[in-house]
Amino acid sequence: MNFKNNLLYGLGLSMLLLLISSTASFISIKNLIESSKMVRESNETIKNLSNVFSLVKDAETGQRGYLLSGDEAFLTPYNNGKAKIAQALAELSSEITPSPVQTQNLENLKANIESRIMILDKNLEYKRIRDKEVTTEQLLSGKKYMDAIRATVGAMEKEEERILQERTDTMNTFAAYTPFLIIASALLAILITLVFFRKVMQDFNEKNKLTAELEEKNKETVNRLIAIEKVTAQISNGDYDILSDDNAQQSLGNVADPLNRMAKSLQTSFNSLEEKEWLSTSIAQLNDRMMGEKTISVLAAEILNHITDKTKSHVAALYIQQEDNRLHLEGSYALSERDTRRTLQIGEGIAGQAFKSRQQLVVEDIPDRETTISFATGNTRPRNIVAVPITRYNIPLGVLELGSTQEYTPLQLEFLSSVAGNIGLAFYSAQSRVKLQELLEETQAQSEELQSQHSELENINAELEAQSQKLLVS
Repeated sequence: MNFKNNLLYGLGLSMLLLLISSTASFISIKNLIESSKMVRESNETIKNLSNVFSLVKDAETGQRGYLLSGDEAFLTPYNNGKAKIAQALAELSSEITPSPVQTQNLENLKANIESRIMILDKNLEYKRIRDKEVTTEQLLSGKKYMDAIRATVGAMEKEEERILQERTDTMNTFAAYTPFLIIASALLAILITLVFFRKVMQDFNEKNKLTAELEEKNKETVNRLIAIEKVTAQISNGDYDILSDDNAQQSLGNVADPLNRMAKSLQTSFNSLEEKEWLSTSIAQLNDRMMGEKTISVLAAEILNHITDKTKSHVAALYIQQEDNRLHLEGSYALSERDTRRTLQIGEGIAGQAFKSRQQLVVEDIPDRETTISFATGNTRPRNIVAVPITRYNIPLGVLELGSTQEYTPLQLEFLSSVAGNIGLAFYSAQSRVKLQELLEETQAQSEELQSQHSELENINAELEAQSQKLLVS
């Protein structure tokens, strides 16, 4: 058996023997308590038997005193004893040991007491009502039941003592064996503990010996694990260039190349996740800002504020196509009035060309002296310009032009392309609300005009009816 099994078996057997000895002690103590309880119950039963017999004797003594003297005072113990006999018998019935012998004795006792009380009552009635002396035969008939009561009480007391003795003998027999069982269990538990302790110590010493032999072999493994731990800590801190450390590479050995590939893969994956999270969050935030029934100017301001913040742009302009087939400025960011083109022709400049081609256009590294490039921001000359067509289901509605002194990243350009459709839908909804409002106002005006014409027609009809009446009269 190995170290673990020796330990488990030793402790298991010791616990089993301890459980057996504890159970034996518990049973012994429980039997002692029950025996003590039965002794008290038996003594109480014997006491109640004596009490019943004493009450019967009190009743008989009171009757005898009255028969001899004729004094009513002697009837007091008679009446008291007679009144308490029924209660004493009830208590005795609940306490008596439920054995066939005692049950029969109790029935006999009740019958004899009842018969004795009846004879006492007859003798008293004979004396008090008939005013005659009770004969010896009448007294002897009562004595026979009294002797039976005495004999029954004695038999019941002996039976209770016998039952109590049997219980005590059984308890004493068990109690006599319990100490030997506890001592034997304890000695056996100690012996088993010592034997298994010796085995456990042998296994422990053998294990220490093997550990000592393996220490030298583990040094190289420990050094490699330390190197791997340093590399993983470096990777967890965001530094994925693990091959830059020559010492770490030598310590890692063949593991260096796979770890380096893993680090590069992790770096690519984390960067991709961060970009996707930023992109989805930025799009969701812009969608939240575009929600609600907003005017076109307010909607344009909300969009420009959010997009310039996310793309780090310094200037921005937003144009929407109107019914004249030209692009009209609906909102701007950080542009002065004189530097802002209010309208653009389709195809004019970067913004107009982006609208016409339906493609995102990017112009980078614009020189300060350059004047040939036309863009919506006028005299303000950022280093980089991007124009994004605003579409609804691939149908262009407008264009968004942004300028920055820094180069736009691919993630920022992807963000602009992703939100172009959402912006188009938002502006289309805003334009639709404006058109609907105009239609409602026009309908209301037409309704008022029709109502006015209806009133004029009613007046004309009234005049025609009046002229017809005049013609008929004439």
